[in-house]
Amino acid sequence: MDMAQSILLLAMFVAGALALLCDVIDETINPVLKIINRAIDSPWDLNTFLHLESNPPESNRYYSFAEEAVVSMGHRYSGRLDKAVLRFDGVPVLEVVIERKFPFRNIPKIARTEDMFQAGLYAMALMERGVSCGSTRLVVIYCTQKDASNCVRASKGMNCFRCRKGRIFQEKFNLKRILKTLKRLDEVWYERRKPRPSPEVGKCRSCPYGTDGVCDHSAA
Repeated sequence: MDMAQSILLLAMFVAGALALLCDVIDETINPVLKIINRAIDSPWDLNTFLHLESNPPESNRYYSFAEEAVVSMGHRYSGRLDKAVLRFDGVPVLEVVIERKFPFRNIPKIARTEDMFQAGLYAMALMERGVSCGSTRLVVIYCTQKDASNCVRASKGMNCFRCRKGRIFQEKFNLKRILKTLKRLDEVWYERRKPRPSPEVGKCRSCPYGTDGVCDHSAA
């Protein structure tokens, strides 16, 4: 083996060692990443998993669920979560809820309140079905539509935690905060309270209380 080949092999070994070290450091700093990396695609759909009391899987196994419908009977809403990781420890335990957002151009510097709220609604709906959410983390991932499309075309999958082009935010599931926000929304939807205008233009684009993008309740 000549010198050039030896240097090339050494460089490849160093690069591999550094990549492995980075993974270990990332998982140490971010426990959520460790959970996601350990999760395997669930052989069951979410509804079946929630009824495995008679033959539960091992408590140290994490299962990933994607594009699953969730329904809250207590608060009258439904939705489809992007991804969640659960395990079984006597009862189903929700470890992580992941919500992905794909803005056209600008990625927010902080997580939008409504996006974390959406992830929290999914967690609360599962809690109503007996899922333990005491340690649940809510994760919101932002990636531009262009970068996400390039990722799909390159068949890189959806391992957003290893991509540096987007932004990832997380926080602990807070049931009281979710209920407080939901109460304010219920006052609008079910109790006929007029919605208060928001100074944030982005929130108004998807608001159902507007006509042709113009707020019907603006103070202006």
